[in-house]
Amino acid sequence: MLTIEYFSHLPAFSISGHAKEAPRGADIVCAGASALLFTLIAMLDGKEDDLCPEFFEHNDHYNITCQPELRYMSDALGIFRDFAKGFEFLARYYPDYVKFIKDPPLSAKKEPIEHE
Repeated sequence: MLTIEYFSHLPAFSISGHAKEAPRGADIVCAGASALLFTLIAMLDGKEDDLCPEFFEHNDHYNITCQPELRYMSDALGIFRDFAKGFEFLARYYPDYVKFIKDPPLSAKKEPIEHE
């Protein structure tokens, strides 16, 4: 399952997993999500001076966020909101393959307790 978390107040996306709608290379759901993701990255990359985007990718997990100055925050929020509509559309039409979560709770990771 492809999981897309959208943090509307930051703005940020966390995207992980695979849709597995079809074999790799023929999966239209993953292709749609990838097209949205890479278009967002290209768009933000062209506005790096204003929006201060940050990209992280590791093992098919992507985090995309912006930390702009206050005067550019509404622009960043608008861009992420527009792309969220595309991801939400995928989840609505392919619910067996895509999970879209708007504003998931932020959890504090706790370190394991070491026993002596």
